[in-house]
Amino acid sequence: MLKAQVSLYPVGQEEVTSLQGLSTHFLNEHALDYDSQPGNTSLNTTIAGPSDEVWTALRHLFQENLSKGHDVVMVTTMTHYGDNPEQI
Repeated sequence: MLKAQVSLYPVGQEEVTSLQGLSTHFLNEHALDYDSQPGNTSLNTTIAGPSDEVWTALRHLFQENLSKGHDVVMVTTMTHYGDNPEQI
């Protein structure tokens, strides 16, 4: 299992409110626990669940913003928990 703390920062003149977060539908569909905290300068989310699903969510989050034309910086802190480190 992985836990990822993710922050998205807009590049240039974009505002944080223009960024796309992970929808609750996407998070529920992939069985991920989550907590979103929009800030003044970044969009912050913590997601946790099976390793493959967390990696899929991170890729989706980044690609969704690129497809909308947003230039972003994504900073992620990963924590492994559970019994099987080979599933990372």
